[in-house]
Amino acid sequence: MITAVFLSLLLGAGPNDGPAASSPQSLEAAPVADESPTAWSCTADTLRAGKECVFEAELTPSDSNKEQAASNIRTIQEMGRTLCAEAARARSGEGKPDRTLAASCEKKYASAAERCGLEGTVPIVDAKGRFAPAARACYRAISGVLQETQMAATVGKSATPSLKSQPSRDSASL
Repeated sequence: MITAVFLSLLLGAGPNDGPAASSPQSLEAAPVADESPTAWSCTADTLRAGKECVFEAELTPSDSNKEQAASNIRTIQEMGRTLCAEAARARSGEGKPDRTLAASCEKKYASAAERCGLEGTVPIVDAKGRFAPAARACYRAISGVLQETQMAATVGKSATPSLKSQPSRDSASL
């Protein structure tokens, strides 16, 4: 008898145990999705760095589509000057941004931003600065402008000194 009680305690089931109620965290509970945005959300920082991200935000539908569309475009355009100035600087971050390159970036960026109204259905970014799922095309367009500018700044800054330091063919053959 003592062996049976000991064995049942050891196995975790008492003689009168019925089916246990499942807690929300048990393996038997129905799965529950966490719909809240993650740390991988697309933001101005991921746009600046060119990092992979997920389009997720906590959004509420807009009441006035015209006003929301104008607000979305204004929000994106306000980011433009800063993002283009940073993109027009060489990756090393040293020195001032190339003014011509920054101006070109701002012009292309403004053109891309005109497509960021999202028809005024939702804000382009939520209160925490995360891009809405509907903003994918806008995000890609402005990201392309910034990446093109970063590439030009990097190639332009790094190519110039290397050309000066290499001897020409005529002087090398003498």
